Amino acid sequence: MITDELARKEHRPQSEISLEISRQFIDVTDLRAEDESIHEGTISIHAGMGLISSANQMMVSAAAATLRRQGYYGKSMPREAYKHARRMRLGQTRAGSYIIPIISSARFGSLVTTSSDETRLDVAADETYFERRMLTTLSHALETLSELAIERSRIPSKDDVLDAVDEGVSSELCSAILDVIGHGEVSEFDVAFNWAPSSPAPRSVADRIVFLGEAAPVIEHIRGELKDAKAQDERVLYGVIRRLALKRNETVGHVAMDTVIDGKPRVVAFDLPLDVYSRAARYHGERRPVVVRGILDVTPGKQATMLVHAFDADRSVESFDDVVQ
Repeated sequence: MITDELARKEHRPQSEISLEISRQFIDVTDLRAEDESIHEGTISIHAGMGLISSANQMMVSAAAATLRRQGYYGKSMPREAYKHARRMRLGQTRAGSYIIPIISSARFGSLVTTSSDETRLDVAADETYFERRMLTTLSHALETLSELAIERSRIPSKDDVLDAVDEGVSSELCSAILDVIGHGEVSEFDVAFNWAPSSPAPRSVADRIVFLGEAAPVIEHIRGELKDAKAQDERVLYGVIRRLALKRNETVGHVAMDTVIDGKPRVVAFDLPLDVYSRAARYHGERRPVVVRGILDVTPGKQATMLVHAFDADRSVESFDDVVQ
């Protein structure tokens, strides 16, 4: 068998080779609980139920933050967030404390169509990237929450907490972490991202984030601040730039982007300051996917527009060309 040959050649166990082959087109997110009470691959029923609940809440909150940024979703949780979270699969628990793997697809289509002079978004292909974008959002959000939680010299200010919403932190994400470390049965909880070898890992994301049980009171405080705050609801849109326009003496450039809004292909128009517009022009020339965050206006019968608060390349879909640059 090929696995036997590879194991001999690389001086590694066959089981390790087989695992790598099986993971070529999947991302695996490991949720690991650690405590003195966890032994011989077993965990208390209460702690185990918290870990399973955390897995579900974490993925729903990540899906929601990939669609729109809010400090607290409550009853306004997007239906699409539940739909996307249901696509994720739970793998078998593994030895090494108590680990639950969450499995998601990493088979991606080509986002940009080439049948037109204008750059166009392939809507069907765009859907294949959502799970990877979810995990990228989750990594940024967990890293931000961890940084807030370990500042034990002080309780984070309200401004710090609200700024964390920009990175995908929400009251629901805090609840997911507290489901594991908030009951005193787990002393350490970490989330590790194992990106599919078949595609480059997202750039500038943490591969492992750790939460200690002692951080639970601070995370509880952050959860309460987010639930009470009147944070602005901002939409997040992914797509490719279709057109650019910049007139002489103007201080902003005009952008039209192919995207998907509520499951339907749309063109959204927005303005960017000149320094950001220059990046947009570069991404357009590279036919590179982008992401924007801001206040969306989709008044029926009118052009969809956005007041943009953040714009960048879509770092969750790095190409191999990006890696070798």
